[in-house]
Amino acid sequence: MPNVTTQELTSICLNVFQKHNVPPDEAEVVTRSMIDANRVGHDSHGVIHLAKYVYELEAGLIQLNAPTETVHESASIAVLDGNWGFGPVIATRAVEMAIQKAKQADISSVAVSQCNEVGRLGGYACLAADAEMIALLMVNDHGGGTCVAPHGGIEGRLSTNPIACAVPIEGKDPIVLDMSTSVVASGKLRVKQHRNEVLPESWLINADGEATTNPNDFYDTSAAILPFGGIAAHKGFGLGVIVDILAGALTGAGCSRSPDARVGNGLFVHVMNVASFREFPGFSAEIERFVDYIKSARRVPGIDTILMPGERGWDEQRKREQEGIPIDDETWQQIQTLL
Repeated sequence: MPNVTTQELTSICLNVFQKHNVPPDEAEVVTRSMIDANRVGHDSHGVIHLAKYVYELEAGLIQLNAPTETVHESASIAVLDGNWGFGPVIATRAVEMAIQKAKQADISSVAVSQCNEVGRLGGYACLAADAEMIALLMVNDHGGGTCVAPHGGIEGRLSTNPIACAVPIEGKDPIVLDMSTSVVASGKLRVKQHRNEVLPESWLINADGEATTNPNDFYDTSAAILPFGGIAAHKGFGLGVIVDILAGALTGAGCSRSPDARVGNGLFVHVMNVASFREFPGFSAEIERFVDYIKSARRVPGIDTILMPGERGWDEQRKREQEGIPIDDETWQQIQTLL
């Protein structure tokens, strides 16, 4: 499994996109989205997607230079049509619009439909954190990708329906919650498959509702991912339903309805300007005090420190900046065939 530098991966991705006539500005946004995911350890949303992007370009599923149209808007909200352009490009535009609106209106929401997969959701939340704002984002699969069983069911009826939130802290990495409402993101099954690894028994059930540890079952049969929560999986299921409503019904992308529906992302973005509520330094100081209090808890044996949401990713980013980004052999082979 090779370790590749950020610079090398960036060059590879840009070269592949250039071969497929992707405009440089779009190629840079998509490449940054993938590699930023790899850097923080979200390999399921990293360059493992490069071959998929190429396939979708060749199949005409991704429209180059697609305009992100404003269907309607007010001072605090906007409804956008992405016209099936690159997901990371559309999502970046949506978050930037939400940030600008929040500067004027204190709080803003942007709803997006006809958007291809945006990749790692937490990266967009961090754009708002960089602007000293709190962002809350969620996506469904535009009505398709129904691979998650409802609580008590054994057939897929929801997509993985992730939710992300980033909270800024002055002079420090933001707190970043980035999670699927299923027990695992579907991309992590692909990573396990590429590495020939078995799955934990709590991730996947087969068509008979029995636990399976074979990642191939997800692609070869009607297996389904479970909602997160274990014995309290009704909570993960409930969150998944709410995400589907906000990212599907409210955006116009549509809620989960069929495994055969075109997969994209209905995207809902909500941004809160901290300065509209209180001065940012005071807010940041309270977050730091809160973090210190949480970390002061007595720890179970073998735990050196209590990690805040996103902290493991920031630590992994610093490590990979020094040692390179590990790419599994199957993904690396796929990338080589694209060059």
